[in-house]
Amino acid sequence: MKKARLTGDDVNYLYRFQLTDPTFPFLLEHLTGDLVYGMELVGKDAVALSKQIIGDKDPMKAKPGTIRALYGSDPVKNCVDVSSDTETAIQDVEYFFPSPPFHLSRLRLTATLSNCTLCIVKPHAIREGKLGAALEAIDEGGFDITALNMFIVENINAAEFYEVYKGIVQEYKGMVEELSSGPCIAMEIVAKDKRTNTAVEFRKLVGPSDPEIARLLRPNTMRAKLGKTKVQNAIHCSDLAEDGLLEVEYFFKILNL
Repeated sequence: MKKARLTGDDVNYLYRFQLTDPTFPFLLEHLTGDLVYGMELVGKDAVALSKQIIGDKDPMKAKPGTIRALYGSDPVKNCVDVSSDTETAIQDVEYFFPSPPFHLSRLRLTATLSNCTLCIVKPHAIREGKLGAALEAIDEGGFDITALNMFIVENINAAEFYEVYKGIVQEYKGMVEELSSGPCIAMEIVAKDKRTNTAVEFRKLVGPSDPEIARLLRPNTMRAKLGKTKVQNAIHCSDLAEDGLLEVEYFFKILNL
């Protein structure tokens, strides 16, 4: 999963089989320069099932309950798109998620590195299906997700990232093991109110590190709602205002390369 900004060349490639479609010029205008989420979906008959789930290209003709019927408005602004067949899917995934030599030239990550902080939805929360609730909480809490990428963090990188807690926080080893236990989602967060210190205010939304304490004292925070233990507390966020930019750079510059 990755958030990216599409260029005209990207749209031409990803919609290469629709170039003669009468709606394509409008689609090109709609998507060029805009932010989108790309996801690789894995499963039996993934392409066929995905096409069923999203529904007809025209939301007005889409089966009730499909994604386009629920969230699309017309054949151009129909919310989602999937690859047309298995071979195309492989090509599309390779294009949207390029190997490291192409990271700086194709579908680059969209981090702004300005008045930002880092948010990580931890692997246990991803496995438990809590990502959607986390994204909703961030938006409703007054913050924009200006960059997003799914990472599988190696143990050595997790240890390096959490090194500031080594010898200070009793749960350090567990934190490292949790972060490296599977895919996580890292996000650059920026307050919608540009006068706000993002790192400070977002820390309030996330809540105390111990979900039990959060549920007692700050029941509306993200960790209170999504966390389980001090290690599996669903969300990491930058503790200090000055750490926000450094942590964003670690994920969106160092690890991305």
